[in-house]
Amino acid sequence: MKHIFILVAFFFFPAGFAFAHQPYLVDGEKRIVVNEPEISKAYYGNFTSSSTVFIINESKPFNLYVGILTPAIMAIPRDITAEIRRNDKQIAFLKATSTDWARFYEPYGGDDYFQGPEWRGAMNPGEYTIILSRPENSGKYVLAIGEKEAFTFDETLRTIGILPTLKSEYMDKPAWTAYFNRIGIFIAMAFIGCIIAFLLLGEIFRGIGRIFSRIFRKSKNVHDF
Repeated sequence: MKHIFILVAFFFFPAGFAFAHQPYLVDGEKRIVVNEPEISKAYYGNFTSSSTVFIINESKPFNLYVGILTPAIMAIPRDITAEIRRNDKQIAFLKATSTDWARFYEPYGGDDYFQGPEWRGAMNPGEYTIILSRPENSGKYVLAIGEKEAFTFDETLRTIGILPTLKSEYMDKPAWTAYFNRIGIFIAMAFIGCIIAFLLLGEIFRGIGRIFSRIFRKSKNVHDF
């Protein structure tokens, strides 16, 4: 079943589906380890009275992208800052006023976001921290790390599973709207494709069974003779 779904998914999903952030729910977590920082990820969280620290530890050079976003809900303040550090040295400081954030529509999830400050850089091996905060450290945030898109079967299933939570807790929409978007269309197409594939496989196996049955009957008749 898994291998058939993968084949069907790659056949039906357009190339653009692979170019989405991998979403992660980190609600309430204060220290988050980021693996494979070049892979595009979006961390959805809530400040809990203190800053949130993202930790990167790489043994080889890598390219780092950091971008701050918020769901396009007017009640969410857009005054988030991010400090990127290596050991005790500050590498970059991302800060923007509420008027600097551009609104954009993400078509695959069918949601609107505000895009805040961004930063890119070529990094040497080592340990890095990204310290995310805002005044009073409350409210929702989305932190994007990495720009290299990756599409795997496991990540797709995980994303499908957390979409209702993202809708209800971060986008202020009913959970049942999670698949009323392009992703939902692709899921439906892949599901229908799987059904068709199973029906075709069933016909193939039945045809093979009929062939072996005829061979067996002929062999038995010759033996009886």
